[in-house]
Amino acid sequence: MTDFGPIDEHADGGEDETTYNALRLPGAKRGDDGSRSSKVEVLTRQVAFSNTGREWSAVSGEGLHVYSLDNDMLFDPISLTEAITPAAVKAKLQYKQYSMALKFSIHLNEEALIKEVLGEIPFAEIEPVVYTVSPEQLERLMNVIATLLETSPHIEYYLKWALQLLKTHGMHMEKHRSTFMRAFRSMHKSIQTKHDGFKNICNSNKYTLEFVESQAKLQAKLAAEKVEAIQTEEESANAGASQKV
Repeated sequence: MTDFGPIDEHADGGEDETTYNALRLPGAKRGDDGSRSSKVEVLTRQVAFSNTGREWSAVSGEGLHVYSLDNDMLFDPISLTEAITPAAVKAKLQYKQYSMALKFSIHLNEEALIKEVLGEIPFAEIEPVVYTVSPEQLERLMNVIATLLETSPHIEYYLKWALQLLKTHGMHMEKHRSTFMRAFRSMHKSIQTKHDGFKNICNSNKYTLEFVESQAKLQAKLAAEKVEAIQTEEESANAGASQKV
């Protein structure tokens, strides 16, 4: 017996001596000074570094470990095969297989490659490509589009992507709200930032825009009147010719 109860309750359960010694005594503000702890050693069989020196990987008994200084370079081996390579992605783009190119780039999870594929897809092909995006790839794609909405000058193009994603996969996102909330907020923030920026520009140039619009309407009206006058003259000329005959 101990002050904490039967000793078997603390000795059993797979706890080592370090955990047992770390139990606090009643009224004590710190644990046992005599307790010791050590870090777990992992046997590493191979280590490799990238050409840029910003990523490195290690193979151990616990699996493959990949470390990177860049947050956008996250290795995800799920559904990854030897056929999925950056060269294969570019080949799919060359043959205009945009859906497969986008899937391959998301599997590789290289943000620069995903951006390159998105930039090569024609505006008219956005809708059919979005239909082929699997639910597992949605979150990653939304995060990349959120970044592009913030940095790219092609605002309408990536707004089309965002809108089509919500139209096509909105029900799935609603059912798994907790999974997609972070990506959705990121995309919404980028769109709201662009909206506020254009709103300020339009408000400051409101009267200039109204003048340009009025001039465009005036030019269209003058052109219509000119065409109408020409048609009237031609009709009058044809009528005079018929009377002479």
